[in-house]
Amino acid sequence: MQTMQPPIETTKVIYGVNELDLDLAGKTVHGIWKALEQVFNIPRDAAVTVNGARVEDDYLVRPGDEIEFQKQAGVKGLAA
Repeated sequence: MQTMQPPIETTKVIYGVNELDLDLAGKTVHGIWKALEQVFNIPRDAAVTVNGARVEDDYLVRPGDEIEFQKQAGVKGLAA
């Protein structure tokens, strides 16, 4: 008889049109950025939100969190 394992609650990671559901609980936002920077081409100065709120690089991710990396807005024209 097999015992049923509870499903793992994943973390959703979003950058632009890219989206992944991964088991990242217990990792820092910085660690996740390092692991995915080349996969998603995430710039180091990207803003990070977790569940819609800005967080620092040392935030520890919890099961079910939604992390979104957002590219900083550019500036048009020349500064006077």
